Amino acid sequence: MERFSAAFLILCALIGTLTRAQEEVHLPDYLVFMKQFLVHVQIREPSGIMVWTRDSSLIEMFGIELHVGQLNHTHHEPIWDRQLIANTSVPMDGKFLIFDHDMTIKKDEIIRYRFSVQHKGTLSHSNYHRMTVTDHLFYRPKNNVCYSECLMDNQEAMQVETARLKTILENKILDCVGPQASEHLFFPFANATSYVADTLQFVQYRLWQIEGLRPMVNNVVTTYLAHDGVGVKMKSVLDKLKVLELGRGTLDVVDFDAILQET
Repeated sequence: MERFSAAFLILCALIGTLTRAQEEVHLPDYLVFMKQFLVHVQIREPSGIMVWTRDSSLIEMFGIELHVGQLNHTHHEPIWDRQLIANTSVPMDGKFLIFDHDMTIKKDEIIRYRFSVQHKGTLSHSNYHRMTVTDHLFYRPKNNVCYSECLMDNQEAMQVETARLKTILENKILDCVGPQASEHLFFPFANATSYVADTLQFVQYRLWQIEGLRPMVNNVVTTYLAHDGVGVKMKSVLDKLKVLELGRGTLDVVDFDAILQET
């Protein structure tokens, strides 16, 4: 009896092994290859869809063929009225990413897709996958407000706060330097009247040479030409002090107030 049980167990194991071997034999090589890639689908509100897979040395190009449709009780298949067919060979942030900002997808609609991978010049396609759009496919911030609206609101709030802090800081600086402080700077340049044709371009070019001062290019109010240099009025005292600080040792510019005090 024990011998019979052992033989029966061995026979079952052999049958299972044979069955798995047959399945592997009948599974096409390209499907075996494609099974190692996981594709993610994410829907944005009010519109947009993102599809990606992780970057891999096996992927030379990643492509997607995706269709979206609505269920129709008079048809066995959904009405596929939207599609995304695209590919990319350039990974971003560790992902091969494909997106469509304009596609609108609603809950309970159907998504049908297959993806493709090119490896060593050979393009392979996955089987088609189908999913129903549920809440977990949507990207929603914790406060349930549209991401784009949150981003816009945050940017506007940051601009308002930056302007407010700039005003406070400028007032504090004026308290220190006194109300006599002006917005004027001076770029010494021997025989400037003989060499400088456009004073605004002269000033803006020098500000642009320092990365931190490039935003100051738009804060130049007026410029004027003198025999020994070029004068400039900035939008605010704070702008002037920023130019003096960031340009220290690099930008040949001086505080015009200091020149007046010397004279």
